[in-house]
Amino acid sequence: MIAWIVEALIASTLLMAMVLMVRRPVRRVFGPQIAYALWALPALRLMLPPLPAEWRSHVAMPISRASEAVSGLVLPVSEATPVATAAISAPEAAAVPWTLILWGGWALGAAAFFLVHLMRHRRFCRRLLGDARMVDEVDGVRVIESAGASGPLAFGVGRRFVAFPRDFAERYDADERELALAHELGHHQRGDLAANWVALGVLAMHWFNPLAWRAFRAFRCDQELANDALVLAGRSRADRHIYACAIVKAAHGGAISAACHLHTISDLKGRLKMLSNTRLSRTRLMTGAAAVVGVVTTGLLVTASGTQAAAAVTRRIEAATGVTLTTIDRAPAIAAPATVPTPPPVPSVRQGRTHVVIVKNGKRTEYEGKAAEDYLAKHPAPVPPVPPAIAVMPAVPAVPTTPSMAHLANPPMPPMPAMPPMPNVPQVVERNCGPGMGGSRREMVIQSSKGGKRTMVVCTNRIEAAAAEGARVAAKSKAIRAQAMASALASLDTARASIRAQRDMSSEQRRAALAGIDEAMVEMRSEMASNDE
Repeated sequence: MIAWIVEALIASTLLMAMVLMVRRPVRRVFGPQIAYALWALPALRLMLPPLPAEWRSHVAMPISRASEAVSGLVLPVSEATPVATAAISAPEAAAVPWTLILWGGWALGAAAFFLVHLMRHRRFCRRLLGDARMVDEVDGVRVIESAGASGPLAFGVGRRFVAFPRDFAERYDADERELALAHELGHHQRGDLAANWVALGVLAMHWFNPLAWRAFRAFRCDQELANDALVLAGRSRADRHIYACAIVKAAHGGAISAACHLHTISDLKGRLKMLSNTRLSRTRLMTGAAAVVGVVTTGLLVTASGTQAAAAVTRRIEAATGVTLTTIDRAPAIAAPATVPTPPPVPSVRQGRTHVVIVKNGKRTEYEGKAAEDYLAKHPAPVPPVPPAIAVMPAVPAVPTTPSMAHLANPPMPPMPAMPPMPNVPQVVERNCGPGMGGSRREMVIQSSKGGKRTMVVCTNRIEAAAAEGARVAAKSKAIRAQAMASALASLDTARASIRAQRDMSSEQRRAALAGIDEAMVEMRSEMASNDE
């Protein structure tokens, strides 16, 4: 069992790495839905049992000296005394205790990981449903409004829900509300909520594996991109622009792992770029689906337990750790005291006619009757030598008693210093902003500090006005795109300057934040340069 688990974990890790490498090219060529389907490969590998024994290849070991083998057969015509055989089995090595502790720790970690996410999801659902108000029901999915929802989201597998915030109708126009609802209903129609629980189970088994955490984030990103493609299939460019505005309005972090949020910000730029992609033909989609089926089938057959690839991985692990995985599952046996093996008895003299067949160096010789008995008398069966008697070891002298070590007890530990206070976290408020607020009407986020308390006001009316302005000039898409990218670049530059000016962040935090912003600015300038050509 443990050997199979080790092979499954290593094989699924290799498959995760493969999917991480090919997901972006597959998405560009065949579309996001085909790239999302690739993530079934690691999950199916973890659920794949070992191959049946009759499917495995058997390799016969050659006999180098078959010509020198000597075989004999004695066939008594009358009843003869049976010849006893001695079976001496070597004592079985006991399992290494630390390996059992290691596997027990892995199992406890996986169970604790899954239970923590399960309890968090239950508390999240209770908070949403505590003050929820029923709005509608579409195809068995209940649409609710709740103060606990920070943005549109879908949750529930048995009882399916779509939740919106209380101010959903005020912050989003009618077209944006329709597309947001279609997005969340798409998660239920495609079974993404159940897929999230399967992915959490895979991550629980790989809780110690950093590659699995990265694969889980990429899986959720591909899930959102595939659902976006499903919602926008057959829609106009204006609908794509409205959908992008809805995504930007709802974008912020803090998503629960088992639910599907419209507002996940992990790959917001990638989702917005996907909206400008051209539609893929049905032939290309069918080709991609067939390729995914072939890749999944081949990957499962190549990495299944019992194949040569899995056996090679097991041998490398055993060589690196010095532990035979197949012996870990066996319970440690108590070694029996060594005894002198009893030599097998000499075959008794047979009565009646005896037939002896001797094959030596490919030559066959037969003896029968008196000649056979003479041959047996001249060539008696070899008797193994009696092993020497076991020497009795002298008694071990008693170990002197160690004096008490109480007087050397460690002194009490000093109290731990108090943790430094957390830096002042600004309060984020969304509301309409008047003409007198901020430096100009185009400023959509206003920062202020009063009484030592920092406040960031997100001007929803200015954002909606900017979106409406963008919709009116949608015909000039290229100019709008250049202007939007320039505005985004300026916003990134402003955010970079703001982060550099903050003194309540550590150098490491500031360096990490600036590195992310610099990377986004480089990619944005590269896209602007490519659009100008």
